[in-house]
Amino acid sequence: MVVETVPGRPSKVSALLGGAVLLVLTTTLPYLTLINAFLFAGIIIAGAVAAWYYIMRNQIRLEPGEAFVLGAMSGFIGGALSVLVAYLLEKWFGYIPGLESLRLLVAWATSLAPENAETFQQMLAMVTAPKDIALSDLLVSMILTGMFYAPFAGLGGRVTVFFLKRQARKR
Repeated sequence: MVVETVPGRPSKVSALLGGAVLLVLTTTLPYLTLINAFLFAGIIIAGAVAAWYYIMRNQIRLEPGEAFVLGAMSGFIGGALSVLVAYLLEKWFGYIPGLESLRLLVAWATSLAPENAETFQQMLAMVTAPKDIALSDLLVSMILTGMFYAPFAGLGGRVTVFFLKRQARKR
């Protein structure tokens, strides 16, 4: 992937990759995936970290729109990579990322609504069922997941600019 830089502006590659790696971690590491059950907080944080890292490392001012695009690009890359990493973890090691968190959420939901326990167990069975995924399905899933995560991560980038500008005004 080639990331174009504006003349006079430093490259965004390290910030994009940093946010993408953080997003992959929050969507694949055991129990850390729970953070995304709270309004996609891990994805938003990944976009915020990408924008914060770029701004702080380069001591450069970003407009909210630029920060949104930076976060969104990081979210797209991270979303696509998270699908690939999840696929490889399941294929090579039989590990389904987020399964521990899903089991905790199912147990919690079952305790809140015991009359729907069978529905929750069926949902869990569908997630853990063996899958055979074609390469085209994997690629489409990577693109769609990246597209879904991008706006949330972009929101994180905008939030970073908002807080940094607010902090600068206080000084």
